[in-house]
Amino acid sequence: MKILLVNAPARSKGHEAIVVPPLGLAYIAAAARQAGFPVSILDAFAEGLDVRAFTQRLAAGGPYDVIGFTAMTPVFDTVQGAIEAARPHARYTVLGGPHATAFRESVLKDNPSLDFAVYGEGEQTFVELLQALDKGSSTPAIAGLVARNGIGGARDPVKDLDAVPFPARELLPVRRYRYPLCRPGNMATMITSRGCPFPCIFCDKGVFGSSWRARSAENVLAEIDLLVRDFGTRTIVFYDDLFTLKADRLQQICEGLIARKYRLTWKAEGRVDIVDPAMLETMRRAGCDMIAYGVESGNQAGLDYLRKKTTPDMAVEAFARTRAAGIKTMGYFILGIPVETPEDALNTIRFAVRLNPDYAQFSVLSPLPGTPLYEEAVEKGWYREIPAQNVTDKDKLRPVAISGNWTEEQLVSVVRDAHRMFYMRPSYILKSLLRIRGPRELCRLGRIGVGMMKYLLGGLFRARRGS
Repeated sequence: MKILLVNAPARSKGHEAIVVPPLGLAYIAAAARQAGFPVSILDAFAEGLDVRAFTQRLAAGGPYDVIGFTAMTPVFDTVQGAIEAARPHARYTVLGGPHATAFRESVLKDNPSLDFAVYGEGEQTFVELLQALDKGSSTPAIAGLVARNGIGGARDPVKDLDAVPFPARELLPVRRYRYPLCRPGNMATMITSRGCPFPCIFCDKGVFGSSWRARSAENVLAEIDLLVRDFGTRTIVFYDDLFTLKADRLQQICEGLIARKYRLTWKAEGRVDIVDPAMLETMRRAGCDMIAYGVESGNQAGLDYLRKKTTPDMAVEAFARTRAAGIKTMGYFILGIPVETPEDALNTIRFAVRLNPDYAQFSVLSPLPGTPLYEEAVEKGWYREIPAQNVTDKDKLRPVAISGNWTEEQLVSVVRDAHRMFYMRPSYILKSLLRIRGPRELCRLGRIGVGMMKYLLGGLFRARRGS
């Protein structure tokens, strides 16, 4: 069989500040290869292909027995276009990822160019699909698979993550990936755990679920050894929802990195209520360059509505401790929470300025399919899709929940107001300039600054045209 996995082209061709490996596809490819199936990956997004160039690549390399795609709902329109372009070049087309999981009941009906969809964790499901197609067997009984003639039952999440083969990064254009908030150098991403036990109402757990499962420290370190040895990796972004959840595992990973003396730098996600000064010191010694915290709101009522189980005071302490350990910080903030008002959102922006992280990301609260927030927004008639993106969003329209406290115009403007109030402060600009260590750092921060100015000025021009 001839099998191709695809990361779809961008909506429009241009320089992308953030280009990271499609780890999901790389995991699927590794599982298929382990089962004896030859697989290749086309990362059209990283290669900067437009739809025409993408179609030409398919025609030159095809025909294929199977072409597989992955998609998140906000950018599914671009993936849908890629699926349609691929249809003439594939015997079968397959979709996996969060969108296929959330819309498993309707995804094939809504997309005639698709033959199958994989929901939940996809490695074993995809392998069993390939085996069935290879033998000409029936497919509806395959757990986790949506077929035209039926839907298989849910597949249990993988319990032993150490048994999952490392992502097939050798199939990816590894030199094309970049993450501007990290130090320059060959970068990679890793996922060392799956699932999140916390009940935040905006989090889509359709693929990995609520049960936190982690790879062993030895397994994580073995993958890092491979990254350094085979790919010359200097920077790692850990994409776990909660890399810092289990202290003893984190300690073992950090001690292993310290002993290896790789001089790696890395970024991870944490929670403001799981912050230990001694562990922060160990993380810094192990190369931790940045921790991103989901602060979300500066108002306790907003945090309670989101079911964060945290307080603003916890955030203050977490940022102070992280800064004291010599680790940079990033804060995630959510605006447009239904129980909050525009004045409450302004308080969150002021709170972000008070915390003074090295970087801040402001987003409108988005009710994504498969989340409790989505169910509430639809039930109460709050659900809308409007152009309320932040500087890094890739979607045309952003799902929002418009309660009686908000208007569409307020939601569109509040995100840009937040970025302007945070990033245009003279003190922040000066701090950013003082952080520059050489020409590569200057170029990196320059690109970030230009992107931010385009974003803010674009919003200003649109506002003037609207008035």
